Amino acid sequence: MRNRRLLASVPCLSVFLFVTSAAAQYKPVTTVALPCESRYQEISPAGDQIYVHCPDHTLSLVNVGSGAVLHSFPADLRIIGGLYSRDGSRIAIARWDGTVEVFPTSGSAEPTVFKSTARSSACAFSPDSVHLVLAPINSPGQVWDIRSTPRQVATLQQDFGGVSDCTFSPDGKLLVVADGDTVIRFYDTATWKLLHEYRGLKLETFTVKFTPDGRHVLLGGADNHFTKLDLAASDAQSLTKDTGVPAEVDFFGSSGQAAITYYDGEGHAPPHASIWSLDSGKSTPLPDEAKMTGGGVVHGKLWLMTAKGKSLDIVEYQ
Repeated sequence: MRNRRLLASVPCLSVFLFVTSAAAQYKPVTTVALPCESRYQEISPAGDQIYVHCPDHTLSLVNVGSGAVLHSFPADLRIIGGLYSRDGSRIAIARWDGTVEVFPTSGSAEPTVFKSTARSSACAFSPDSVHLVLAPINSPGQVWDIRSTPRQVATLQQDFGGVSDCTFSPDGKLLVVADGDTVIRFYDTATWKLLHEYRGLKLETFTVKFTPDGRHVLLGGADNHFTKLDLAASDAQSLTKDTGVPAEVDFFGSSGQAAITYYDGEGHAPPHASIWSLDSGKSTPLPDEAKMTGGGVVHGKLWLMTAKGKSLDIVEYQ
């Protein structure tokens, strides 16, 4: 659920759609029983829970160890999607009517429920899970303090359009927002004041991600390639172009690797995936042999998932 406006019609953007390679090695993790024949899923960063999208438009939170359904959302709630916090301790579920529910992923505590002024998707949790950034449709982004009684603490700036994506720096001191007006905006999270803008892009950005060291921001957009911004030098570098629009990027491991998912802007070809090297700035496409239905980064490892009927196989990319 990353690319909130333009990509809303593509059903599996919140997950990796990876494909296997004969040269790649995969370590089996576990097999999980599913409540339905799901087409796509997303795993918690803690690796203990997945949320499962079913063909009847219901959504379920499932325990990885036991396969038990922890919570089920009926189709009439019209769920937009879910977003896990960085540590996997919380998940935010957004509805079409603007309601947002933040559930703890363990224990029996009641969810925190609040309502935005417009239909919104959950864009990003702060690293400490205290704040949640919402991306209302065709409206400025909102920052909510979700402790105790939720309250909106900031409205973000923009010239027009809505939020395409956003991300917090690893230390939580910066919030970077890509807006529909093609501007990349940097905010101080202590005050939510705008620090500076980057206006060097001609087309909209769909995915924004800090590098693990927090020194660069990666921008993937409609021009089919990534731009790397150096925060210290305010310098921009264009990286390898791919045949597709970047929909998601997530770093894993300790050698500067990232998993990238691209989609066909015309909607004809299925999404495809690549493994990208931060050091070389180049990506290597994975052969189209067997499509994965979900995945994520768990404790720094890339986990891939394949649903077969009501069974889900999880493996670790080596």
